[in-house]
Amino acid sequence: MSKHRYKSTQEVLATPDPRSILPTDRPVAVYYRQSTLEQVGNISTSIQTIDMVAYLVQRGWAEQKISLIDMDAGISGTKKIDERPGMRHLFDLITQGQIGAVACQDEDRLFRDFTQIQVNVFIDACRIANVLVLTPSMVYDFANEFVGTFHARQFRFKSEMAAEYINTVIKGKLHRAKQRMRMEGRWEGSGIAPGYMVDMRKVLLDGGKNENWRRFVPFEPYAQVVHQYFQLFLSYAGNLRATLRHIYQHGPFYPDPQLCPPPDGYKVVHQLHRQASGYCPKMGSLSELLTNVIYIGHWHVKGTIVRWNNHPAIVSEDVFMCAYNYLMDSAFDGLPNPEYKPFRQHARPTLEEHRPIPRPLCSGMIVTLLDGKWRNVGTNWIGYLEKYNYVLWSNDQINAYVWGKEASIVDETVAALVREKLEATFNTEAWQKSLSSLNEVYETERKSKTAQLSSLERVLTNLIASLDTLSDPEMIEAVQLKYEAGKLERQRLQTDITTLSSETNRLNILSDLKEKYASALMEWETTTQDEKRVIFHTFIRRIEAQHHKRQGLQLLVYWLDGSSDELTISRRSPTGDVWLPTDAKRLLGLIENGASQLEVCKAFPARTWHKIRMKLQRLGWKQTEVLPQGGNAVRNHETYSDYVLRVQESENTTAKSGEQWTAEEVASLCNLLEANADELEIAAAFPRRTWGKIRRKISQCYAGEFYIQRSKFIRSEETIEMYRERIGETLGSEMVNVEGEEEVQSISSDDRSLMGSRTYDRNTRHCLSACLPKKLFLDEQVIHL
Repeated sequence: MSKHRYKSTQEVLATPDPRSILPTDRPVAVYYRQSTLEQVGNISTSIQTIDMVAYLVQRGWAEQKISLIDMDAGISGTKKIDERPGMRHLFDLITQGQIGAVACQDEDRLFRDFTQIQVNVFIDACRIANVLVLTPSMVYDFANEFVGTFHARQFRFKSEMAAEYINTVIKGKLHRAKQRMRMEGRWEGSGIAPGYMVDMRKVLLDGGKNENWRRFVPFEPYAQVVHQYFQLFLSYAGNLRATLRHIYQHGPFYPDPQLCPPPDGYKVVHQLHRQASGYCPKMGSLSELLTNVIYIGHWHVKGTIVRWNNHPAIVSEDVFMCAYNYLMDSAFDGLPNPEYKPFRQHARPTLEEHRPIPRPLCSGMIVTLLDGKWRNVGTNWIGYLEKYNYVLWSNDQINAYVWGKEASIVDETVAALVREKLEATFNTEAWQKSLSSLNEVYETERKSKTAQLSSLERVLTNLIASLDTLSDPEMIEAVQLKYEAGKLERQRLQTDITTLSSETNRLNILSDLKEKYASALMEWETTTQDEKRVIFHTFIRRIEAQHHKRQGLQLLVYWLDGSSDELTISRRSPTGDVWLPTDAKRLLGLIENGASQLEVCKAFPARTWHKIRMKLQRLGWKQTEVLPQGGNAVRNHETYSDYVLRVQESENTTAKSGEQWTAEEVASLCNLLEANADELEIAAAFPRRTWGKIRRKISQCYAGEFYIQRSKFIRSEETIEMYRERIGETLGSEMVNVEGEEEVQSISSDDRSLMGSRTYDRNTRHCLSACLPKKLFLDEQVIHL
């Protein structure tokens, strides 16, 4: 058996020309470059840095005179000198005479220049500054009078070959291989969307082929954060800045890549940015994340979706589409997006945080036609009134204000319509029947289209096979025309199938919406403003407004299903509403049907009873006396809500100074006086009024003197309850007897106290008749005293 003797390989290093001396006494710069960031840190990095430093030390340079220029990591060598920070710095060192040599692993690290312009500029600078260029296989001395020309020609040749390598190998072979891999839905080495990792296992544990090799797989620690970003964006109704501000302040943040590596056999390449609080996207990255179809399982190449359902989705399609429609005006096929509804609130969050009411629900959704162009209706805060207004401004520098409307009125009207619409939409029986019918239609149509497509594919295959048996040019041309027509038909069928699949998905989305929002409609009063805003933006495409000076504001609400509803919000003056013809017709209808005063006021809750009564008189209705009046009636200055608050007050609450006496109260007071009631009995009959107000009313009704029997001393500012509370504490301290006689109090114009019986004359009778109902004076006996 022969024995082989192996010898260690000897490294062959380039030796300079005897006439070129290495400038080891001057600094030397090591230029390092990698074409892409993915290559940084591989074996080539070690060769270009560590090995080159060892090579220079071996050639005689001290380590302190060796400097590394590594600013061009991830930058292509085809770029110009001033387009590469590291090369620009190296060029400055050469021209300023601060180094004696440049070292690099290969000539292609310096240049891959087709034009040779940048190469010649570099050679000329090195020649003038007498700077050598060192590689492990060559020492270039462009300033040498004997070999300088040859070295320059050799350096140009190597740089040109490096450029040709990009064209023939990188672009010609590697790029085609990468393009093919991308078209197959596989990762080719670029960045990976946060939330995913790449399955790098070619073979599974059982020895079988891994069909998911180099395909995306959800990386749960990051996928959860991505899903929260979508939900947060929708909670802010498409406000990208508000979403990003919330993320910066409260998170969620991506896990630290160093502390959260992928499992064995998987790879992640995330280009994350660390902010002050943690790893999270910037504005542009967040917008790209929210519109990237990668997250619903589709694979795209240069903006075109090439594979549908290529990998598992992270975000549900309905959530993704809601976010997508806020940001993208084009659909997946590049055509205009009919569901596009951008967020246009123009809010100032720093100011709104200190305002007592939240921002209106319809902000950013209302548009109007002005001068033939659609304009957005703005939202203004009226500070002294502490309310929001929807306002339209024009471009006129003098009269910019066009119209305005209180935001709360518009929001309440639209909210009522939304609730009514959705309650009818989510009716259980009709909902299920409609979904089942539509789903059956779409599924039948989809199966039919799929069968047609399968048959067409076989026809096209047969046409191609028939070319082998044909020799007549006319027949070949006819087959070609049929094949081209078949291709167009195939494209049409594929588009129809995709559309039908989208409609089926839309039905599923609607079913999910029912489960999501039906509960919110049942608990609308307790639903937060943000949740209501999400519902508005989910179902309403936009609201068109048209303002009329007399009729008010007309709204046309467009729903996502293509339908629309019209609303009218009446114009309001500072003292009340302007009556529309429909309002007047409704009022007359209530009166003719015998509605009570409360029913009429409840039908027009924003108007006072005085406004309603005046409108009836202008309409020629003279029978307003049929409406009940009295203690339980709505007073002239009251709206229905004012009335409800008044009747709910406690009986022992003191009446307001401006509260009027009703005819029933005056009659009750006179009856008590006729029955010789004492002061405590009279005060108990009117518990909400002080004794001083009761006494003043008696003086108004009886112009002469009227004497009231007194048994206790009740003070002018006291009600009966206040008196009883005081007497309970100081019992007997206020009682006074005069010579055994019963004390009485006189109420007259000068408030004297007299003893005696009551007097009554004709003048007093006339004064009292003005306060009492007429029927009390039909008989003289009724008022006999």
